[in-house]
Amino acid sequence: MGTGWIIEGRIDPRWPINTRGNIGEVFPEVLTALGYELGVVPAEKAWRDAYEELGIKAKNDFTTDDPVIIGLYGGYSYLNLSYLRMMGVRAPGSSAEAIDVSFFGEGNPPPYAPRKGDKSLGSSVRILKTVLGALGTKELPAIAADSDRRTAAFEAKRPALDASDQELLDYLYAFPADFEPVFGNHMKSTALAAIVSGVLADACAIAGEPGLVTHLIGAAGDVRSAQYSQELYTLAKVANGSAEVTAEFDAGVDGLLDRLRSVDAAAEFVTGFDTFVSTHGHRGPNDWEMSSRTWDNTPEMALIALDRMRGAKNDLAPSTRLGDNYSKQQAAIAKVRPHLNILDKGNFDKAIKAVPFWAQAREHTRDRAVRIMMPAKQVFRELVRRAAERGGDPDPVTVALLFPKTELPEYLADPASKADLLAERRRLYDRFSAVEPPFFIASQDEVPTIEELEATKAAKSGVASAGTILTGSAGCSGVARGKARVVLDPAEAFDLEPGEVLIAPLTDPSWTPLFLPAAAVVVNVGALMSHAVIVARELAIPCVIAVEGATDKITTGTMVEVDGTAGTVTIL
Repeated sequence: MGTGWIIEGRIDPRWPINTRGNIGEVFPEVLTALGYELGVVPAEKAWRDAYEELGIKAKNDFTTDDPVIIGLYGGYSYLNLSYLRMMGVRAPGSSAEAIDVSFFGEGNPPPYAPRKGDKSLGSSVRILKTVLGALGTKELPAIAADSDRRTAAFEAKRPALDASDQELLDYLYAFPADFEPVFGNHMKSTALAAIVSGVLADACAIAGEPGLVTHLIGAAGDVRSAQYSQELYTLAKVANGSAEVTAEFDAGVDGLLDRLRSVDAAAEFVTGFDTFVSTHGHRGPNDWEMSSRTWDNTPEMALIALDRMRGAKNDLAPSTRLGDNYSKQQAAIAKVRPHLNILDKGNFDKAIKAVPFWAQAREHTRDRAVRIMMPAKQVFRELVRRAAERGGDPDPVTVALLFPKTELPEYLADPASKADLLAERRRLYDRFSAVEPPFFIASQDEVPTIEELEATKAAKSGVASAGTILTGSAGCSGVARGKARVVLDPAEAFDLEPGEVLIAPLTDPSWTPLFLPAAAVVVNVGALMSHAVIVARELAIPCVIAVEGATDKITTGTMVEVDGTAGTVTIL
């Protein structure tokens, strides 16, 4: 066997199939020890508790407390497809296949094979009650407000950043207990969003029109993750309205904020940007990782996205782009509904009305589950800064490779004592970061070594030729043509031009401001209820998801046609 990661999970033989689908936008990068112990472990407990409350979890589903729903294999996190399918298996009227579409979207998952213990009459009765309640939803569910309250309470408890090392460590260690119920709310809303959207996906399948599900779901309206783009777009218009602000942007993003603060005519823009960071600063790439960059600690990322928006010559306002969204939905209803029986028609009608609220709740509770991490991230970065002044490593990601309750205190006391260990782990981290993990793992034997991952990457290299049609899954309807712009990191989107097609590995909320100037969005990984799709619908941008290897097969400058209804990308 080759070199393994510092934390390796074990495949549960009861639930063997694991996937990068959906979780790829939650944990896109190699997971650190800090992120695992303080984030994943409590998230697993919260997930199980949420599923027990919803009725999905049966008594004997798990034999260990070790993470199973959120696996960690070959350096990357995975979702347990085998177990999440139980939502469909145990929910009356649903199916394992409907959950596959809603949660994962990637083509050709290992087929569901029924096993003893999968079906549970007790679970089905409890889920039925839950589903009927979800289908009757007529407003944003109460768990959104509960997450708001809990998040604000944890923020209020944060010690001042000049507190002692021990006080800051104690706050970090208190994080999991406060995080659990907030993450649990997100899991409830995510499960119910998947089940409700699954009703629509099943209806489209019955009608023989699976692609119409994107029209049926449409734009949810007031989705929190879309607000980032809309607010930055407003700031872009403020910037364009000031010759002084425009001149500073034209001089480059480096040092831009400091320069703007010294320009009297930039006061409106600076105030607006500060408000944006205060409200949304918790978001960023890989924003569930405790050591990650955010708009709070790295505001240049938001300025780069804003800079890309301000160069657009056309109106990017989402309200002008949604256009015939409603008429498309009504046309899809007219096509699908006649194919359903009386009972299915009733559930279909309820799902049409309820799905926007659950899409909103999913994104709202997700946003709060990330927001509650911000004060903990601030505390961790302060500890890293202090240790760096004593000769330690200044990079938070590198320091996060230490186990937080054993190695981190020793490092803070004597940074030099962990120098060799950190260097060794960082080298390994960089090797895993340079490869792409397999989309599915179905047994312990399939967990790859780093050497196998490196060999696979070398063998898969190759660019798609003109005329090639890359197939993924329908994300947001519409057809767009434009030059491709491959962007692997939202902080490096300097060259994205309005009207280009954004080709990305995946998209979390830090990417969404880049959606507005883009003609269309294509991502390697995604699913029906994934973040990229929800936001693309809100912004009325054609989107194709789950195009395997898109960032490798498509090169910047290539003319492409994106069909968000058919789920295809044609190389022109």
